[in-house]
Amino acid sequence: MTPTILIIIFALALVLCVVETFLIPGFGVCGVLSALCALIGVGATFGMYGMAAGAVATAAVLIVGGLLLYWVMHSKRIERLSLHATIDSSVATEEQSLVKVGDQGVAITRLALVGMARIGSVEVEVRSASGFLDEGTPVVVSKINNSEIYVAILAN
Repeated sequence: MTPTILIIIFALALVLCVVETFLIPGFGVCGVLSALCALIGVGATFGMYGMAAGAVATAAVLIVGGLLLYWVMHSKRIERLSLHATIDSSVATEEQSLVKVGDQGVAITRLALVGMARIGSVEVEVRSASGFLDEGTPVVVSKINNSEIYVAILAN
């Protein structure tokens, strides 16, 4: 392998890395081929020119790779590809959003920590904060965490 071919292999590794980063990010094929070209180039340099030249080639690949990574992380392209939207939705169903802490109801299935309860006029999935509860047990909503409704036994 001549020095010209080694230079072409290293240049191909760099070009494929840039293509992976800016043209088709996330696909992976160009990134894998880029790493493969760099490894082949470094391996060939070690084999043909010895330890010193191989160490220089390894250092060059690491430095260029680090600079490319720094450049990518600070480029405007990454900023344009980034998500800037704020998520303001919830996973709670419409029925779950009607339930408030302190509402009373009855377990309509056995609450083996999770089950169904009728709270007011709606049937929702609930979690028991009081252990296992039998069907028909009066319950009160003790806590709501995101879309999870926690119930406890209603004290008479």
